[in-house]
Amino acid sequence: MGSLIQGVYAVTPERSAVWPPDAIVDCVGAALDGGVRLFQCRQKNWDQAELIEFVEQLNALCEKYDAALILNDVPSAGFSKFEGAAIAGVHLGQTDEPIAQARSCLGAKWVVGASCYNRFDLAEQAVHDGASYVAFGAMYPSGTKPNAVRAELELFANARVLGVPTVAIGGITLARVPELMAAGAHAVAVVNGLFGMEPDAAQVCRVAQQWVDAVNGCT
Repeated sequence: MGSLIQGVYAVTPERSAVWPPDAIVDCVGAALDGGVRLFQCRQKNWDQAELIEFVEQLNALCEKYDAALILNDVPSAGFSKFEGAAIAGVHLGQTDEPIAQARSCLGAKWVVGASCYNRFDLAEQAVHDGASYVAFGAMYPSGTKPNAVRAELELFANARVLGVPTVAIGGITLARVPELMAAGAHAVAVVNGLFGMEPDAAQVCRVAQQWVDAVNGCT
């Protein structure tokens, strides 16, 4: 289960006037063409039926490439409504459903990821409560979350004792991948650095290949 969490971890742009759902789907397809095999669907405040239909589209793409799809902020009680072979689990933040509750509801089969920001104690508690992986960040200034707290590289070395994969997120560029992988991160999460500020599938495919090559060059 934890072995899914490695390499490039692509986080979908949130829906907006610039990023309608069809454009997000197209660019996820382009990222798959470029070699990315791990995605997080992060879409806030959607009607559930609409989100289910959207996830079905992402799942259909990911299935073709044997890629994994993790759903952000989907309550475990409603997780069973999302069906698809690519769907691997959920990712939860500090203000979302408690990790222990999600793990209890979902059982051992599914991935449960936890945002731990800049705090090792949150990571310890998350793993104790059943988290499959922990994410630290923002590692660098982030355009997606400009007010996010900053996390230190040493968190990845400290987290080795937890026995689960670690994810770096926040302001990550291609040039910063070697530093993060050397520090001990198993995966690097990326939004704007992969998808850009507006939809361009051809560009996403090219950049995805660069991200995959950057990570593979460190392993």
